[in-house]
Amino acid sequence: MKVLRLSLVFFILQLFYLYQASADNLNAVRVIVNGEIITEFDIRREVANAFQIAREKYGEEGLQRKEREIISKGIDELIDRKILVQEAKKVVLADPEKAEAIEKNLDAFVKGAVEEVGSVYKYYELAHKQGINPLKKRAELKEDLLIEEIMRDNVYRKIVVTPKGIKRYYQEHTDEFTREGSLSFRHILLMFSRYETKEDAKSAAEDILNRLKSGEEFGDLAKEYSRGPHSDEGGLWETDEVKDFRKDLVAKISNLKEGEISPIIDSSFGHHIFKIEEVIPSQTLTFQQAQNEIRNMLFREEFVKKRKEYLRKLRKDVVIKRYY
Repeated sequence: MKVLRLSLVFFILQLFYLYQASADNLNAVRVIVNGEIITEFDIRREVANAFQIAREKYGEEGLQRKEREIISKGIDELIDRKILVQEAKKVVLADPEKAEAIEKNLDAFVKGAVEEVGSVYKYYELAHKQGINPLKKRAELKEDLLIEEIMRDNVYRKIVVTPKGIKRYYQEHTDEFTREGSLSFRHILLMFSRYETKEDAKSAAEDILNRLKSGEEFGDLAKEYSRGPHSDEGGLWETDEVKDFRKDLVAKISNLKEGEISPIIDSSFGHHIFKIEEVIPSQTLTFQQAQNEIRNMLFREEFVKKRKEYLRKLRKDVVIKRYY
């Protein structure tokens, strides 16, 4: 079992968000679930990572628009966790064999963590540096194991994904498994700004094109003459990088074959020469190729559905008080 620990970077991001509030606010009770409290601190810790992701994706203004939604979702997740843990303690810990198995897993986790860092002292030292309370982390891990156990009995085992269902989904959504064609190429860019006249630039481009046709290596000439991105790598653009290249220029070489060198192509800032390295045609995955992807997707969809149903059932007997 991998050591469950917060990365130092993530922990710093959490602290940055958590300590924007006073200690009194952080200790404020926001929700009570069957007598167990959720504090402002708990909520802020829960949403810290989501806030950082939203900030990177949408910027500060976008984060402000998403703030209420993120906090609401975080509170719901904390409430769900409380409900699941409470139910698991009643059901799972009442079974001596399951309770013993969970304690053994916890001991194995601690042993593995200690072995990974070298000693008990280093384990506690590392935890301290990352602001982690080992005892609290053990308690959280125990909750995770309790939830996993109760989910196995009440959610996972009720999920059924049949071969017929997988086949039917493929037949009804074949277009989802069509992969667009792609290519990789080498590129030489001669920028107008580096020549006295455009005629000089054109003459240089024609000279390079002739040398390429005579058999000189494209990559060598790209390193020597090109001023475009990737020139240090011989002008090579891999298939996963081509999406960042100008689409209008890519369109002009899309019909070239592997190994073929383009004519000189002009743009507003220079002359371009391309060589096609690899062409990957578009294709539709066969059912055999797609079935594992479909099975996993259908399983995830059923998991979300069954989990909601189970929590809805549990919530009927739960007393939730909100103070926000």
